[in-house]
Amino acid sequence: MELKTDISARCEALRQDMTLRRIFELTCENGERVAAHWLEGDQERSATFGELAQKAADYAQFLRKALKDKPVGQFFAIQVDTCREWFSMFWGLLQAGYNPLLLNAALSDEMTAYMLREAGAAGVICRERRKLPEEYVQIQAEQLFSAPEAKNFSPNWADRIALCTSGSTATSRIFVYDEAAVCEQVLNSDLLHKANPRIVNDTMQRNLAFLPFHHIFGFMVCVMWCNFVGYESVFLKDRAPDTILGTMRRFRVNFLCAVPVLANSLSAGLNKKVALQKPLKRAAFKVMKGVSLGLQNVVPRFGMDFARTVLFKSVNAQLLGPDVNCVILGGSHTPREHMRNIAALGYYTISGFGMTETAVTSCETSMNLHTRTSGSVGRPLASVEYKVESDGKRSNTGEMLIRGSSVHTGQLKDGVLIPPDLDEFGWYRTGDIVRLEKGMRMYVEGRSKDVIINESGENVYPDEIEDYFGNLEGVEQYCVLGLRNTGASRVNRLKRRRHIRPDYEDITLVLNVGERYRDDAFLTQLMRQVAQSNRRLPVLKQITRVLATREPFELANGIKVKRMALKKALEETRIAYRDLDLKSGALPLTDTTPIEVEEAVPAAAGSQDEIKERVRRVYAEALDMAPESIPDTAHFINDLGGDSLQVLGVSLKVEELFDVLIPTEEYGQCTTVNDLTQVILTRLSGGEQKQAEPRGAVTPVTRFEDSEEFQAFALREAALLGSGMENPYFVPHDSVLRDVSLMEGHEVLNFGSYNYVAMSGRPEVAAAAKAAIDRYGTSASGSRLLAGEKTLYQELEREIAEWKNAEAALVLVSGHATNVTLVGNFCGKDDLILYDALAHNSVDQGTRLSQAVSKPFPHNDHVALESILKTQRDKFKKCLIVIEGAYSMDGDISNVPAFVELKKKYGCFLLVDEAHSACVIGRTGGGVDEYFGLAHDDIDIKMGTLSKGLGTCGGYLAGKRSLIEYLRYNLPGFVFSVGISPPLAAGTLEAVRLLRRDPSIIQSLENNINTFVREAHKRRLNTCLAGHTAIIPILVGSDENAFLLSNMLRHKGVFVPPAVFPAVPKGKARLRFCVISEHKEAQIVKALDTLMEAAQEAGIQLPA
Repeated sequence: MELKTDISARCEALRQDMTLRRIFELTCENGERVAAHWLEGDQERSATFGELAQKAADYAQFLRKALKDKPVGQFFAIQVDTCREWFSMFWGLLQAGYNPLLLNAALSDEMTAYMLREAGAAGVICRERRKLPEEYVQIQAEQLFSAPEAKNFSPNWADRIALCTSGSTATSRIFVYDEAAVCEQVLNSDLLHKANPRIVNDTMQRNLAFLPFHHIFGFMVCVMWCNFVGYESVFLKDRAPDTILGTMRRFRVNFLCAVPVLANSLSAGLNKKVALQKPLKRAAFKVMKGVSLGLQNVVPRFGMDFARTVLFKSVNAQLLGPDVNCVILGGSHTPREHMRNIAALGYYTISGFGMTETAVTSCETSMNLHTRTSGSVGRPLASVEYKVESDGKRSNTGEMLIRGSSVHTGQLKDGVLIPPDLDEFGWYRTGDIVRLEKGMRMYVEGRSKDVIINESGENVYPDEIEDYFGNLEGVEQYCVLGLRNTGASRVNRLKRRRHIRPDYEDITLVLNVGERYRDDAFLTQLMRQVAQSNRRLPVLKQITRVLATREPFELANGIKVKRMALKKALEETRIAYRDLDLKSGALPLTDTTPIEVEEAVPAAAGSQDEIKERVRRVYAEALDMAPESIPDTAHFINDLGGDSLQVLGVSLKVEELFDVLIPTEEYGQCTTVNDLTQVILTRLSGGEQKQAEPRGAVTPVTRFEDSEEFQAFALREAALLGSGMENPYFVPHDSVLRDVSLMEGHEVLNFGSYNYVAMSGRPEVAAAAKAAIDRYGTSASGSRLLAGEKTLYQELEREIAEWKNAEAALVLVSGHATNVTLVGNFCGKDDLILYDALAHNSVDQGTRLSQAVSKPFPHNDHVALESILKTQRDKFKKCLIVIEGAYSMDGDISNVPAFVELKKKYGCFLLVDEAHSACVIGRTGGGVDEYFGLAHDDIDIKMGTLSKGLGTCGGYLAGKRSLIEYLRYNLPGFVFSVGISPPLAAGTLEAVRLLRRDPSIIQSLENNINTFVREAHKRRLNTCLAGHTAIIPILVGSDENAFLLSNMLRHKGVFVPPAVFPAVPKGKARLRFCVISEHKEAQIVKALDTLMEAAQEAGIQLPA
């Protein structure tokens, strides 16, 4: 097969028809050529351009049907991270007639809704359902990717693309490119091919699809240019460093577009490894590096190839591999030292320039070593021109202005397409300070808003300064910025002796040192390095202040530090830092000189009265009341109308305000302004909260009927059932619970069971259970540690471990008991348990059993969880985070990847309760691992039940072999309990095997879930937070109405149980429908119609 592309001919064909349709046709004209590679497990897979083109048509047909009520020509968002389906999804959306709006998959729901509103978009394609206004259509990516094959599809091409800048709702903007501008961008590939074939080659190359495709660099280069010239794209399963390097080597990648952080990490990692070698090896490396750079100075091509394949062959075999011809870095500045390090290995490494507003406008093409490693981003491409508005000091330096046929052609604001952000002559002001050298070669010196005014009144550009500190050891992130001169730091106090400008800024180096924040020996050594590098700078550009923090810097698009956000956080003392003594920037610290630090701390808590007023304002904010209307002694729930979730929100807020931790058991003492103020004062003084004094004499309870708990229960029972209303609980079902069941001799539609995939009642499962009875009897007849072990149990645990992507598993007799014994015994008195506020009762019971400090966090709120971890993690040995895969009352799916990220970031253990997600989500019902594509060790403890989807009874734990082996001998609920009943074990084993070999079972359940949600929303029923799970609640409101509707439905032949307080918040009672794989569409429609009929008969207005 011909693996060459006539780029000039292809570009000439595009010039004859400057449309997106023509780009697609030319890209896919050789349908047999491979377009994409990826790994499935350990197997290499690929797809041709012809196959991707067919998928684009499939997706287009699916989208046109799904969006039939939305007029073509609207914008529709793609909010899916880089993946092999992205190419077909993007082109399919265009063929369906909708203009793509490219959104960051990491945006919050609030930010996503804002961007959709700004664009006037019809909806969004995303991985999981988001909390967005109902007006926006949400198409889940997995459904789209499963679209049936299109037959005789006729495209209706859209003609625009929109990309977004990063930022907040106040600063993010959306820029539109019409198809002519996109074509101009693509045509630049011909210029680059002629300028340097190492960058754009007419022979097949493999490109690593590393960058996010919503970003202008990733989109224009990887999606448009690389595919247009016939490159093969290699897709990653994740962006872990080992995955990136391993994929590069395995697929022999030739072309890499990346961000500086990747090059910086490679270079810094290489420096660390070299530093650990013996002196002889360090000297040899230095000599080899000098030889490489020397050869490249004289004979660039030979020097690079010789370095890559001979000098550093063994080093490159552990890094990017020997096949890389070109590395392009973009998105932010790359320090010169890192550029030279990568170049020394023989990799042709260059920088490019582009913005969301202008697309890609230049790229260095020179082979000259100095030019390509000195910060040049090249000359302007054919479709644009550059101009500098001088800063008045140097004629070739100032703000960059760009105009041309490939810059943005419009903006979206308030749903309206408005003219481009250009001046009357067509120039776009970039805000970048650049230097234009001979031949219009551009060097970026910084952003105009980032410029630091030093004490002599001169402008200092942070990017230029950062180059000198790129090799600091042990630093996770670094940034140079200007901090206003407050006179507070030791450096500034020294400067008072000199005449200085009163409005100058300290040239400040901010270092994120992570866990070494309190390591004074490390910081002393670090300051030596800083001082040594600082002396290389001109005097007026030298660093005058150094701050160390352990707080990660916020990144724009995951690429460059948000300098202004960091500056604001430091100046407002919103993050902790240590102000290190630079000795006026002149001398390094000695070993005997202690580091003088001035640590930023939150403002003083204030007097008791001031604390009380701050607490009152927190109450007022939570309850949406005026502060003056809240008395000191008013009870938060009984008097002010709050609920338990609002109590949790209040506690988290005051913990953040006063930097204290209030244990869950003290929440009962925090229900008035006075009481909460006293708790805070006690915690701030370092004391423990006193136990409440007994209130007078205690009357012994000798009859249970006299106990407070029974009397409260009796009153509640009387209130609900005293009027003669039937009790909807404990109603017998005298049959298998599948789509139907027998109640009082009558068949009813059953929407109340956990038999999600109908394993209970399947002939194969029943046969396996019966055979086990014949072989083993009905009981294990002993603890498994002693006499109760069986080969059957070991076989079941191996099967569960494989299914759950874990090394080992342990089966217990009860799902509830599994959580209680694990949570109750995993952590001890020096540990911390943080659990979702809506986690199952078994988790709460486990925390009560444990000696650890335990605390809930707001439901599915990883931001709130991180706020706790930031202040509390380092005060405890172990920290266990507990969440559910899918929640039993609302049916929503947890954002597990976000919690995985936090557990890694703060060194915690993560337990995921998969009672309602296993057997429901994932291709084979494998749960969150399969659904989110997680690594096997992303979740430390995977808990699940056998009584839901697996159709038997019991619980399991899965995780690392070392952990499971420890639990096998030490977990009380396992060691001191009988083994699971043999017929249950055998039935479970067969159920897991059925799921793993027959994905159609889960597909059937998924279809029914989609049908139910669609039909419920068609009737404007409120499904609460329901995600893509089998539990779909319908909000009713009052407990009484939920009871009434449940009973009415049962008499009409539909069984669905109510969920009422305290299982759900007051006033949020619901009917909890459980959909299973065996339901029929007609049954779902009938159930919902019957609900509407019952509500109308009872005069109940269901919340929309």
